[in-house]
Amino acid sequence: MGERPRRSQRQAQADETYPSTVLGVWISQSCAVLSFVLGDQTSMSAAPTSTQMSTSTPGASGKKRRLDAQADEEDDRNGQKETESSAEDSSDEGELTHEDLMERKRKRRANRKKLTEVRHRDKDIGKVADSHPIPKPATPIARAIYEFTRMVMGIPRRGLMSVLDPDACQKFPSSPTEEEQQAWLSRKQRRENFIRDAQDKAMDKYLRKKPEGFKPNRKQRQMVEHDSAEEANLKKPMRPVTFTSRIACGGRTRYAHHFGTQCEAALAMAGFPRCTFDWDGSWDSPWNSGTSSIILASWSKAYDANGAKEFGIISSDNTAANREEVLRRWFSNKGSKVREEVKHVDLMKTPMGREQMKEHVAKVQKRTIKKRNKEKIYEARLQVVERLFGKDSSEYAMISHPEVHSDEEFVSANTFATRQRLRLEWRRSELDTFIGHIDQAYWKRETLPKVRRACKQTVDRGAYAPDAEPDCFPPKGFQASLCDPTWLNSQEGLVLSELNLDGNNSCDIREAISDVMRTFRSRASLNDDSGVNSTGGASAGVSMQH
Repeated sequence: MGERPRRSQRQAQADETYPSTVLGVWISQSCAVLSFVLGDQTSMSAAPTSTQMSTSTPGASGKKRRLDAQADEEDDRNGQKETESSAEDSSDEGELTHEDLMERKRKRRANRKKLTEVRHRDKDIGKVADSHPIPKPATPIARAIYEFTRMVMGIPRRGLMSVLDPDACQKFPSSPTEEEQQAWLSRKQRRENFIRDAQDKAMDKYLRKKPEGFKPNRKQRQMVEHDSAEEANLKKPMRPVTFTSRIACGGRTRYAHHFGTQCEAALAMAGFPRCTFDWDGSWDSPWNSGTSSIILASWSKAYDANGAKEFGIISSDNTAANREEVLRRWFSNKGSKVREEVKHVDLMKTPMGREQMKEHVAKVQKRTIKKRNKEKIYEARLQVVERLFGKDSSEYAMISHPEVHSDEEFVSANTFATRQRLRLEWRRSELDTFIGHIDQAYWKRETLPKVRRACKQTVDRGAYAPDAEPDCFPPKGFQASLCDPTWLNSQEGLVLSELNLDGNNSCDIREAISDVMRTFRSRASLNDDSGVNSTGGASAGVSMQH
């Protein structure tokens, strides 16, 4: 009696949901037919979902349709908002003026520049933080490694042979050719192929002795391969390649000759046909890495054998990092010189090239001599002014500018060359007089005849040239009263504003000239002046008493 009411209740619920279920099925079928007729490609191209493939209840399909409808409405609202926001942005961009756009570009450009500066600064900080101090080129360990490298490469000392000599040849060894590099790189591969072929032949020979279908185990295979490799190595051992030595038998070096031959033997054993660097390649290239490691290893053996005792190397500087960095720096500095030397050797092969080389060498020598002479005169004048006026004086500050000192030139006459000074048009005549007195004081204060002649030869450059040196200007912030008024009046305002000359007369040039001239006077003239001054003072006192 208790079960019948429950059954009737479930039947009533089914009767209530039946019309809605039938209605839902009919609506879904109608929508599918309608979408097919209208050509809805999206619904047709979409892959059937698990819900469509499975037999779901009508209530679940109705819930899915409601969720899809809500999602479509949300997409429509989001698309409308995006359209409105893009329209607002476009309207805002249209309202920007040209000045606003240029200001925006300027700010972006400034930000990019600032970020670039920060990136470069961080890069420099990283390099400095990761580096260690390298010994200077003049330190004993650097000179020792340089001389050992020059010895094994056959590089003569500087000045032993001129570039203009007819028999002049290339001092530095040339870079390895493509064939040499390829033969060195493939040497190990060819050796491996030879051993592998020997192992294959030995395995075939071993299997022929066994019955048909025999398969060797792991230990048997290892035994055959090991024995065949050793036998092949004994029959054809690794031999050094033919090595071309560049060590000069009569060269001057502080190393024993056998240290160089040992380095060459190690290079030949490693497959290098000669001792050289790939000057056009990087330091980390395979050829340069192998050559440098062998050179440094050979030098370390020479150092351990007390072969570098004449250099006086400090033991704390002899580290692996310092040795590698010293040789790396030498390689980097010599690369440009090697390329220039190759160019000069090619020019010397033709008559026109030899003439060009003569002109080039003459210009280089002239420029070097002028630079060296100017440095000597600059140091001599500073020394005299410091002794007469002091290092903190205005006269010393005036002379310390390199632009104040003029250059010189050589005038050839009847195969003789004489020196003459190039006149600086901007210098005042009083400044020229002061510099001339300083030059005289440099050699007049010497007492030894030999030193006196040498000092006089340093500063005695003859008279001034008739033509002034063009495009010469005083240093920035120089005292304006020491410049020639005529020259100042002829200059443009742009040049004067760039020079920013000082209007204060911190240095009294006339008083400085009189101070220097007073040192040239004899004791008698100084005593006469003191007597005249004392007499004048006494007569003035008598007149005052009267």
